[in-house]
Amino acid sequence: MRTHRARGLALWLASGLWAGAASAADPLVTELEQRLNGNGVDAVNNYLNSRWAAAMVPLNRKTAACELHAVSLSVKLSRGRNPRAVQAHGEALRAAVGNCPRFVLAMVQPEEVPRYCASVASWGAAQTARELRRRIADIDADEGLRAGRRGQACRAAYVYELEHTRVVVKRAAPQAGTAGK
Repeated sequence: MRTHRARGLALWLASGLWAGAASAADPLVTELEQRLNGNGVDAVNNYLNSRWAAAMVPLNRKTAACELHAVSLSVKLSRGRNPRAVQAHGEALRAAVGNCPRFVLAMVQPEEVPRYCASVASWGAAQTARELRRRIADIDADEGLRAGRRGQACRAAYVYELEHTRVVVKRAAPQAGTAGK
Protein backbone atom coordinates (compact mmCIF):
# COMPACT_ATOMS: atom_id res chain seq x y z
CA MET A 1 0.00 0.00 0.00
CA ARG A 2 2.82 2.38 0.90
CA THR A 3 4.59 1.74 -2.43
CA HIS A 4 1.37 2.42 -4.32
CA ARG A 5 0.96 5.78 -2.55
CA ALA A 6 4.59 6.69 -3.18
CA ARG A 7 4.20 5.94 -6.88
CA GLY A 8 0.99 7.95 -6.99
CA LEU A 9 2.68 10.88 -5.28
CA ALA A 10 5.66 10.66 -7.65
CA LEU A 11 3.34 10.65 -10.67
CA TRP A 12 1.35 13.57 -9.30
CA LEU A 13 4.55 15.58 -8.69
CA ALA A 14 5.94 14.69 -12.11
CA SER A 15 2.72 15.75 -13.83
CA GLY A 16 2.76 19.02 -11.89
CA LEU A 17 6.37 19.68 -12.85
CA TRP A 18 5.67 18.89 -16.48
CA ALA A 19 2.68 21.23 -16.52
CA GLY A 20 4.83 23.95 -14.97
CA ALA A 21 7.52 23.45 -17.56
CA ALA A 22 4.96 23.58 -20.36
CA SER A 23 3.55 26.86 -19.08
CA ALA A 24 7.07 28.31 -18.85
CA ALA A 25 7.29 28.27 -22.65
CA ASP A 26 9.29 30.86 -24.50
CA PRO A 27 7.72 34.28 -23.83
CA LEU A 28 8.21 35.53 -27.40
CA VAL A 29 6.54 32.49 -28.97
CA THR A 30 3.75 32.58 -26.39
CA GLU A 31 3.11 36.27 -27.09
CA LEU A 32 3.10 35.70 -30.85
CA GLU A 33 0.71 32.75 -30.52
CA GLN A 34 -1.65 34.92 -28.48
CA ARG A 35 -1.44 37.67 -31.10
CA LEU A 36 -2.14 35.08 -33.79
CA ASN A 37 -5.21 33.79 -31.98
CA GLY A 38 -6.54 37.31 -31.43
CA ASN A 39 -5.52 39.14 -34.59
CA GLY A 40 -4.65 36.67 -37.33
CA VAL A 41 -1.60 35.84 -39.42
CA ASP A 42 -1.16 39.11 -41.27
CA ALA A 43 -1.36 41.23 -38.12
CA VAL A 44 1.34 39.09 -36.48
CA ASN A 45 3.54 39.30 -39.57
CA ASN A 46 3.14 43.09 -39.63
CA TYR A 47 4.08 43.17 -35.95
CA LEU A 48 7.15 41.03 -36.65
CA ASN A 49 8.18 43.25 -39.56
CA SER A 50 7.99 46.30 -37.34
CA ARG A 51 10.16 44.61 -34.70
CA TRP A 52 12.60 42.74 -36.94
CA ALA A 53 15.63 42.52 -34.64
CA ALA A 54 13.65 42.11 -31.42
CA ALA A 55 11.06 39.59 -32.64
CA MET A 56 11.49 38.24 -36.20
CA VAL A 57 15.17 37.35 -35.90
CA PRO A 58 14.78 35.52 -32.56
CA LEU A 59 11.68 33.66 -33.81
CA ASN A 60 13.46 32.53 -36.95
CA ARG A 61 16.53 31.51 -34.95
CA LYS A 62 14.31 29.37 -32.71
CA THR A 63 12.59 27.90 -35.76
CA ALA A 64 15.87 26.99 -37.46
CA ALA A 65 16.99 25.36 -34.19
CA CYS A 66 13.84 23.19 -34.27
CA GLU A 67 12.16 24.58 -31.18
CA LEU A 68 8.84 22.87 -31.79
CA HIS A 69 6.49 25.70 -30.83
CA ALA A 70 8.49 28.13 -32.97
CA VAL A 71 8.40 25.74 -35.96
CA SER A 72 4.66 25.30 -35.58
CA LEU A 73 4.12 29.06 -35.34
CA SER A 74 6.40 29.79 -38.31
CA VAL A 75 4.51 27.31 -40.48
CA LYS A 76 1.26 29.13 -39.71
CA LEU A 77 2.80 32.57 -40.24
CA SER A 78 4.43 31.51 -43.52
CA ARG A 79 0.94 31.28 -45.01
CA GLY A 80 0.38 35.02 -44.69
CA ARG A 81 0.27 37.71 -47.37
CA ASN A 82 3.23 39.84 -46.22
CA PRO A 83 6.02 38.92 -48.68
CA ARG A 84 8.91 39.98 -46.44
CA ALA A 85 7.62 38.00 -43.46
CA VAL A 86 6.67 34.97 -45.57
CA GLN A 87 10.18 34.91 -47.05
CA ALA A 88 11.79 35.15 -43.59
CA HIS A 89 9.64 32.32 -42.20
CA GLY A 90 10.37 30.24 -45.29
CA GLU A 91 14.13 30.65 -44.84
CA ALA A 92 13.91 29.59 -41.19
CA LEU A 93 11.77 26.58 -42.09
CA ARG A 94 14.18 25.55 -44.87
CA ALA A 95 16.95 25.59 -42.27
CA ALA A 96 14.79 23.60 -39.84
CA VAL A 97 14.05 20.89 -42.42
CA GLY A 98 17.75 20.04 -42.30
CA ASN A 99 17.62 19.47 -38.53
CA CYS A 100 14.14 18.09 -37.89
CA PRO A 101 12.66 17.06 -41.25
CA ARG A 102 10.01 14.73 -39.84
CA PHE A 103 8.52 17.43 -37.65
CA VAL A 104 8.54 20.19 -40.27
CA LEU A 105 7.17 17.93 -43.00
CA ALA A 106 4.41 16.73 -40.69
CA MET A 107 3.37 20.36 -40.09
CA VAL A 108 3.15 21.50 -43.72
CA GLN A 109 0.59 20.72 -46.37
CA PRO A 110 1.77 18.29 -49.10
CA GLU A 111 1.74 21.05 -51.73
CA GLU A 112 4.00 23.20 -49.51
CA VAL A 113 6.77 20.59 -49.25
CA PRO A 114 8.85 21.81 -52.24
CA ARG A 115 8.81 25.34 -50.81
CA TYR A 116 10.56 24.18 -47.65
CA CYS A 117 12.71 21.43 -49.14
CA ALA A 118 15.08 23.83 -50.82
CA SER A 119 18.38 25.50 -50.14
CA VAL A 120 18.80 28.43 -47.80
CA ALA A 121 19.54 31.70 -49.63
CA SER A 122 22.67 32.43 -47.58
CA TRP A 123 24.44 29.25 -48.69
CA GLY A 124 27.07 29.44 -51.40
CA ALA A 125 27.07 26.99 -54.31
CA ALA A 126 29.46 24.48 -52.72
CA GLN A 127 27.66 24.52 -49.37
CA THR A 128 24.32 24.17 -51.15
CA ALA A 129 25.51 21.11 -53.07
CA ARG A 130 26.92 19.50 -49.90
CA GLU A 131 23.84 20.28 -47.83
CA LEU A 132 21.38 19.08 -50.48
CA ARG A 133 23.31 15.81 -50.82
CA ARG A 134 23.36 15.40 -47.02
CA ARG A 135 19.64 16.02 -46.77
CA ILE A 136 18.91 13.56 -49.59
CA ALA A 137 21.03 10.95 -47.78
CA ASP A 138 19.18 11.67 -44.52
CA ILE A 139 15.84 11.03 -46.22
CA ASP A 140 17.18 7.86 -47.83
CA ALA A 141 18.38 6.64 -44.43
CA ASP A 142 15.06 7.31 -42.67
CA GLU A 143 12.54 4.61 -43.51
CA GLY A 144 9.56 6.76 -42.50
CA LEU A 145 10.62 9.70 -44.66
CA ARG A 146 11.73 7.48 -47.53
CA ALA A 147 8.36 5.69 -47.62
CA GLY A 148 6.12 8.69 -46.93
CA ARG A 149 4.61 10.98 -49.52
CA ARG A 150 6.05 14.14 -47.96
CA GLY A 151 9.52 12.61 -47.60
CA GLN A 152 9.46 11.51 -51.23
CA ALA A 153 8.31 14.96 -52.35
CA CYS A 154 11.04 16.58 -50.26
CA ARG A 155 13.70 14.30 -51.72
CA ALA A 156 12.45 15.01 -55.24
CA ALA A 157 12.64 18.77 -54.58
CA TYR A 158 16.22 18.46 -53.33
CA VAL A 159 17.24 16.31 -56.30
CA TYR A 160 15.62 18.74 -58.72
CA GLU A 161 17.42 21.70 -57.17
CA LEU A 162 20.71 19.83 -57.14
CA GLU A 163 20.39 18.95 -60.81
CA HIS A 164 18.76 22.10 -62.21
CA THR A 165 19.93 25.17 -60.32
CA ARG A 166 23.02 27.20 -59.56
CA VAL A 167 24.74 24.28 -57.87
CA VAL A 168 24.94 22.23 -61.05
CA VAL A 169 28.51 21.80 -62.19
CA LYS A 170 28.63 20.62 -65.76
CA ARG A 171 31.72 19.72 -67.67
CA ALA A 172 32.39 22.23 -70.42
CA ALA A 173 32.50 20.84 -73.92
CA PRO A 174 35.94 21.06 -75.53
CA GLN A 175 36.32 23.94 -77.93
CA ALA A 176 36.63 23.06 -81.60
CA GLY A 177 40.23 22.91 -82.78
CA THR A 178 41.74 22.48 -79.30
CA ALA A 179 41.34 18.73 -78.97
CA GLY A 180 44.95 17.75 -79.72
CA LYS A 181 46.75 20.62 -78.06
